[in-house]
Amino acid sequence: MAMTPKIKEALLDPTTPATVLLVLAADLLGPGVLQWDPMTVRMELEESLGGPLPAASLNKLMASLEIVTSDGFYRDLPTFIRLCNALYNGTLDLESFDPADAGEIAWGITEALLVWPPDPQDDEPFDSKIVAYIGHALRDEGIMRPPDVLQLGILPDDVWSQVQETFSDDPQMFAAIYDVEAAKTEEINQMVKFRLRRTLTLLDELPLQVGDAKDSIKRMLAALKQTEESLKN
Repeated sequence: MAMTPKIKEALLDPTTPATVLLVLAADLLGPGVLQWDPMTVRMELEESLGGPLPAASLNKLMASLEIVTSDGFYRDLPTFIRLCNALYNGTLDLESFDPADAGEIAWGITEALLVWPPDPQDDEPFDSKIVAYIGHALRDEGIMRPPDVLQLGILPDDVWSQVQETFSDDPQMFAAIYDVEAAKTEEINQMVKFRLRRTLTLLDELPLQVGDAKDSIKRMLAALKQTEESLKN
């Protein structure tokens, strides 16, 4: 694929989603990029660009490659947290612990499901420690009704009914809690929808040339459209 202005713009934009960056890398360098050393991928892309990739773009791309080539995102909690942070805004901190919040988790899972979804026959794709971490993150942020993409059975079904029971004699307090909780959930849902639409638009406009990449993009677009439809309600 030729390095067109549109392709270059997408690679150099630190807000470009990891899914888009992965498709571009595969189309520019060939499907074998998945087996390359990360440093080689970086060098080849920067040679095509004629300059360095932004750190955020590089971190997102490396995160997507790691999801495709290992099971760490689904099976190892530290890896899950690190990749969620990288997928959300391209940050990568290997020196200190950077917890992933509910929004970062929601988008991280969304992109992982696009890039490399788990076996549909697997009833428990995420390790129990990851599921527990997601539950704790939601509780810490006061979210009792998980955003759409985080509805993984990680919170007891009766959590909200317990809140109702506790404040049954104080309807104003219950209403205030409900409004705050609902606003947090809606904010995350809207963020995911916005990013999905942007991903869909970018992928639909890419001038892909490699057959394998075109086939992959069709599958991704179909998955994106299906996911977006499920989030409309």
